[in-house]
Amino acid sequence: MNYNEMIVDYIDNCPFDEPIFFEEIKEYFQGIIDIHTINVYLNRLVHDNKIVQYQKGVYYKPTMGLFGDKKLNVNKVIEKKYIKDNQGYKGYYAGAALFNRLGLTTQVPRTLLIITNECSNKNDYYNKNLGVIIRKPKIEITDKNYKYLQLIDILLNQDHINIEVVNEKDIIYQFISGNQLEMEELFKYAALTESKNVIDKLHDL
Repeated sequence: MNYNEMIVDYIDNCPFDEPIFFEEIKEYFQGIIDIHTINVYLNRLVHDNKIVQYQKGVYYKPTMGLFGDKKLNVNKVIEKKYIKDNQGYKGYYAGAALFNRLGLTTQVPRTLLIITNECSNKNDYYNKNLGVIIRKPKIEITDKNYKYLQLIDILLNQDHINIEVVNEKDIIYQFISGNQLEMEELFKYAALTESKNVIDKLHDL
């Protein structure tokens, strides 16, 4: 099997209407096919309409819709790039977007805030193409702790986001019970993130 066949076979095994990241392909063929060669064959596949380049480094296999090829859902790109990939969870939604999802506010932010391991420095990074701001977590996000850290973010931002419901505590309790969060673990992660304000609110809860 030559390089072209290897890359075509890889693409054939990717699901339709899902983002395919160049970094994933590069990692898969590391030590077998060099980056330049991968780029050459991917460009050929784009030219032959086998895949579509969504943006630099992101491709997908489109399905046919009523008016031609369907466009890739941007939320799928955001999710895979910043929230969860094949290795597990690496981020979570935060700020007003999280409060909106929980029903604490009707406020819909124009830009999503995501806490993610993919942010490599202490400064917030604005990804204009995806409409998100990413922020580095205080501790590394994992499958085990991402819900705990998300709750800490809720408590941390209670006083900064307009809460529009009267049953705020009930919603927070539902988040805790629905995700089977243990109070001992919550206090542990609050201490690790050095959130004294959150610790006080946990005591209140």
